[in-house]
Amino acid sequence: MTPTLPTYSPEARGHRLLFGAGATVGARLIALAAPFLTIPVSLDVLGPDLFGLWMVALSITALSAFGDLGLGNGILTLLPAALAADNTRRARVLVSTSYMMLLGMAILIVGIVVVAIWTGASKAVFGPTLTGVNGPSAAELVVAVTISGFAASLPLNLVQRIQYAVQQAWLSSIWQIGSALATVVAVYSAVWLGWSPVAVVAAASMAPLVVLLLNNFVFFIGRYRVLRPALRFVRFRESAGLIRLGVGFLGLSILTSIALNVDNLLVAHLADLTTVAYFSIAVRLFSVLSLAVTLVALPLWPANSDALARGDVAWVRKTTRTIVLASVGAVLVGGMILVLCRDWVVELWLGDNATVGFGLALGLTIWSCTLAACSPLFSVQNAKGVLHFQALGWGIYLLVSIPLKSLAFAALGVAGIPFAGVTGYVLLIAPLAYVGYRRTLSLVQKRKDEGIEEHDSEVE
Repeated sequence: MTPTLPTYSPEARGHRLLFGAGATVGARLIALAAPFLTIPVSLDVLGPDLFGLWMVALSITALSAFGDLGLGNGILTLLPAALAADNTRRARVLVSTSYMMLLGMAILIVGIVVVAIWTGASKAVFGPTLTGVNGPSAAELVVAVTISGFAASLPLNLVQRIQYAVQQAWLSSIWQIGSALATVVAVYSAVWLGWSPVAVVAAASMAPLVVLLLNNFVFFIGRYRVLRPALRFVRFRESAGLIRLGVGFLGLSILTSIALNVDNLLVAHLADLTTVAYFSIAVRLFSVLSLAVTLVALPLWPANSDALARGDVAWVRKTTRTIVLASVGAVLVGGMILVLCRDWVVELWLGDNATVGFGLALGLTIWSCTLAACSPLFSVQNAKGVLHFQALGWGIYLLVSIPLKSLAFAALGVAGIPFAGVTGYVLLIAPLAYVGYRRTLSLVQKRKDEGIEEHDSEVE
């Protein structure tokens, strides 16, 4: 019998959204705790120099949002729509083509690493240090292993996006917890066995890959085997919409990342490194609020895509209102608790001399509430691949916010940075977020009333 994929009623879709969001938050908290367990023993084995180099190499993993070429986000948008239309062949083409493209990217990255070491080009960066000059140095091997592990994760990580797309966010979260635990066990085992520093790094890099391989294997031999990637379903021409959408998401991700992460550079330019350190500590502490917003938005995205593909505009409207109110309320309560307890938390975290001013703490809380209010509106637009309202808003914001924050810093100090950000966001991004949200829903409703089938491309 040909396997089929489950469909969900609006009620079941909502339950899976809440369950998935809760599981995602839990998984991310465990994933954040893992480095706190592995860093002390890793530092002891590697020493300050190699450990610092490893941390620099690990920072490359932050590029994972860009390294998948936007295909992961494209899958979140297009795969639920294909499944809602019961087009399993289209769904398998999307999955298979994405895997092939990311496999090619992984091979390219690993090839560059191998060539750099083989030709000795990497020694211009790292030098023949820490081991003999006749072979790759420990520094080169640490970087090579870390980057190669990152490259291998690009295609393997796609299964997590697929699990979100089929509204199985809880399943992805369980595997993410397994990955974090496997990394801790691998590092401690390698240290206990007396392995070399490079071997310890290799254990930390390979453990998540093993879990990802198992995730892919189990997922695609079970009830979702109908989506299993295969060479015969690789169709680059048929997947042109996915590729275009992926490029759009990639560009939008780069734009938003620059706009959201330029503050440290701005403070460094306007003040000194001590002020940067103070500001960064506060931002890192209150980033927990923004993280919660992101984790809720991720499972909401494919749920919206499924609902809009079925023309269930009423569910999207109701859910969006509920998520906006719940997100803002939760962030506001959490932010107020952080504002009141900030000095105690920072002292417990970093020591007696660390503190965060009330104005800066309040500004960061209001900033997180602003993001929480607009994130669900963007989720609806992402679900239909409507990106131009977001791109326009973030582009203008990036240009205006830097001089605005500079003026606010001159008047209020570092506390002016988040308040200037809120002002620019409310004036420039929020209106476009609302207009894009309304336009997306109205056009989907119009197509439904006219009996026009939705396509993979952006609703226009």
